Amino acid sequence: MSIEDTIVGDTNNSSREVADRAVDEMRAENIRSQRLQNDIIEQDKNERKDYANVLFTVTIIWLFLVLGIFISVGKGILIYSDSVIITLLTTTTANVLGLVVIVANYLFKK
Repeated sequence: MSIEDTIVGDTNNSSREVADRAVDEMRAENIRSQRLQNDIIEQDKNERKDYANVLFTVTIIWLFLVLGIFISVGKGILIYSDSVIITLLTTTTANVLGLVVIVANYLFKK
């Protein structure tokens, strides 16, 4: 038995004033519940924007650092073996694509 059923049952056994007050309380509670739900949705929307911006910024910085490493290796400033360069490129690509997939799935739920 739900709370609403209990209230309705109690009001059926009470005076008209108690019944009216119970109905008013239920309406007020429904309005409060809807407002809380709207606040949660608004907060979630704002947090999604913030996290998307942070992840985008971190990804851009990471890609520029990797680009700097590749340019430095190409100019001979840094010396790394081919396996290290391949590993760096592979892991960077996997991280960027993984972040994009995770963020896209979170932002655009099916």
